[in-house]
Amino acid sequence: MIRQYIQNLTGMLAITFVAQASAQTPVEIKLIAAIQEARGWCLDVRGAPGRTEPIGGLRSETCKMYSDNKPTEDQAFYMEDIQKNNQFRMVDFSDKCMTLYEPAAGSFVSLETCDGRAAQAIKLHDTGHIIPEMMPELCLTISDLVMPGGGGRPLHLMRDVTFEQCEPAIDIRQTWEMRTEWTGFQETTGERPFTANPNARPPKGK
Repeated sequence: MIRQYIQNLTGMLAITFVAQASAQTPVEIKLIAAIQEARGWCLDVRGAPGRTEPIGGLRSETCKMYSDNKPTEDQAFYMEDIQKNNQFRMVDFSDKCMTLYEPAAGSFVSLETCDGRAAQAIKLHDTGHIIPEMMPELCLTISDLVMPGGGGRPLHLMRDVTFEQCEPAIDIRQTWEMRTEWTGFQETTGERPFTANPNARPPKGK
């Protein structure tokens, strides 16, 4: 009888967790400035949608919301967790949270099991800066190095993200916002590299 009670309680807790997760709002975490990319830059799990792996941590990639007017799973976080809990929990891997991998400038941005550790207490401030509470001098920063992606029309672009020293000189690469719906293409701050897909096969006969 006790065993049956425990099984029932476990099932109820699982249902409650699923209901709470499904009630939350998927949101993109987008760089405010459209640096060289009119679709914008969003936090992204490494790998194509449906084939992502949290072991690679987070990077930034061309925002994909333009294709379906809603955040894609590999770029979606739960808004309420960010606002209420200072926790960046992913939709694609609902048990994985953004984590400060090491308490130092240049830290890798990992995705690890959400367990309430101090390295997962990360706040999106009103200024747009994403800052780990245990290292308030660090800001989530998009790299200035652009890499070509594997698909998209025009080609998707990628940049690494790290936690770097908060600096006014690079504030354009450290200021983020949440977005729940497509708001249109942005005016870019620089010329777009990789206008063609460098990974595409050349036409036959060439």
